[in-house]
Amino acid sequence: MAHVNLLPWREKQRQHQKQQYLAGLLAVAAIVGLIFWFIGQAIDQQISNQNSRNQYLEREIAVLDAQIAEIKKVKDSKNAIEQRMALIEQLQASRNVAPIVFDELAKLVPPGVAFESMTRSNNRIEIEGTSDSNNRLSDFMRALDNSKVFVAAELSTIKSDSSAARAISNFTLTFSINPNVAPLEIESSEAQ
Repeated sequence: MAHVNLLPWREKQRQHQKQQYLAGLLAVAAIVGLIFWFIGQAIDQQISNQNSRNQYLEREIAVLDAQIAEIKKVKDSKNAIEQRMALIEQLQASRNVAPIVFDELAKLVPPGVAFESMTRSNNRIEIEGTSDSNNRLSDFMRALDNSKVFVAAELSTIKSDSSAARAISNFTLTFSINPNVAPLEIESSEAQ
């Protein structure tokens, strides 16, 4: 009789192949898991490096912001000092204006013309006064126009005073101080 092996060898072979397949599958899964873990670690390291770079940049930006604020304070202080210096220079230039104006007026006023009030606003002067003759008043205006200290003389009003014993005229005269004598004043918005 022929010798027949009745042992379930195919069953054992399938089971052995299944175990090898599962072992290979586990090995591949472990390798893939390790690869993903290494990739995750590399990404975490890059994120950590980028975060440290970002923190460094934020610190440097904060330092630069502080320096910019300090530079702005210095510029503001410089502008304030420059405005004060300009005001002082203007005051130095105009400190002799009043004596020059009064000296020139004393030279130009003809006899018969008298001042009752004089008002100065910046470089504009307004004089209210009396004159015993319109000719003398016109002589005074011509002298103002020919003067190196005054410019733009204008007669605003002239009224004859009938209550006086003599023929007297009340007048209002405005003129400007030459900018060469008295530099124009700085606007108040610039001075502050």
